[in-house]
Amino acid sequence: MRLENWVESTRLPFIIKGIMTVDDALMAVESGASAIIVSNHGGRVLDYTPGTCEVLPDIAKSVKGKITILVDGGVRTGVDVVKDAWIGVLIAVLMGRPFVTASFGGGLDGVEFFIEKVRNELL
Repeated sequence: MRLENWVESTRLPFIIKGIMTVDDALMAVESGASAIIVSNHGGRVLDYTPGTCEVLPDIAKSVKGKITILVDGGVRTGVDVVKDAWIGVLIAVLMGRPFVTASFGGGLDGVEFFIEKVRNELL
């Protein structure tokens, strides 16, 4: 099945994760996808996969304004959020592992502390 068929098969927003090249980002635009997530899946798929911050500038330059761009991977601090926003991701930066780590380290208090830390870094 072609990507366009998957996109057209639902009225829900169709978001493609794992975009790491300009060609893949352009293919997502052409397919009619709602958004892309620039992600190397935590760098755990291949040892030599570049970081998202390495590929994001070219991807953002090639598809900005044509599709919503989100980024996931390597985002650990408010400073990382600002860097990604400056490069071209203005909608959302996804964070997962830091929240899990905070919850294991301190439960709800740990998560609240982490949120406050990121908030302060953004101000």
